[in-house]
Amino acid sequence: MIRKLGFAADDRLLIINADDFGITKGTNEAIVSLFENNSITSTSIMMPCLDSNEAIELSNLKGVRNIGIHLTLTSGGSQSYKPVCQKRTLNSLITEEGYFHIDSAYLERNADESEVRMELESQIQSAILKGMNPTHLDSHGGSVMGLSTGRDFLEITFDLCGKYRLPFNLPKRIVEQPFFNPDQLKLFHKRISSAKDRGILLIDDIVSLPYGFDSNTGYSTMKKLMVDMLKNLKPGITQLTVHPAKITEQLKVITSCFREREMEYVLLNDIEIKQLIINERIKLISWSDIRDLQRRLV
Repeated sequence: MIRKLGFAADDRLLIINADDFGITKGTNEAIVSLFENNSITSTSIMMPCLDSNEAIELSNLKGVRNIGIHLTLTSGGSQSYKPVCQKRTLNSLITEEGYFHIDSAYLERNADESEVRMELESQIQSAILKGMNPTHLDSHGGSVMGLSTGRDFLEITFDLCGKYRLPFNLPKRIVEQPFFNPDQLKLFHKRISSAKDRGILLIDDIVSLPYGFDSNTGYSTMKKLMVDMLKNLKPGITQLTVHPAKITEQLKVITSCFREREMEYVLLNDIEIKQLIINERIKLISWSDIRDLQRRLV
């Protein structure tokens, strides 16, 4: 795939993708600002979030185009989300109050596959109807990947990738991770093979900064981790997954990791980090490059 994108086989290509677009107004502002500063190359939007409409409006206003769908089937611990689908009540996906369940294991055990399909497609269609041309699909909290119980919804997701001609964010090097059990690794091998057979393009790897630091962790520590991560990128296509945001009271309610999110926002604008990417000869690409290639090939 790298050569078909116009690069050498041993090049290191990097997608800098900001997750959780639409989760708060401060997140929306941070992500659009990063696009304007050429500090990220892609983002993925959570359509069930209340601020997703503002995210799309802001994107349209600022000319932001590289937006994928962060498929969402679970609520956060401090913020609940309702299904986008309005055709019918998706009883297997929601609580008595009408919100997605917080527990991904409960979702995996109890979700009706037809309702999963209906909701995921509704999120894609909603974005398209609001003027988006999605670049890719990925999964918020791994909710379609079977990480909790082993029951995944990836084949349903691949059906939608095929229908809308979109790549999916499942890195092929996931099978090299030591923290997955043998059953999980077997499942990932099977799904990666399925994606290949369907003509759905996948990237090679994902890297990200850790979350949940203690209160004494500072910017310099985060920056060193980012530097080391970038220097150690392997050949192929890697996504650097970030969750940048401006700190707001809304963000503080949603996550205890608000400091890390703000530091990521600052890091991505750090001139030394940008220069490091140039010095390391890392080539920046976006998910739209992969989507466009997939559409040419299929």
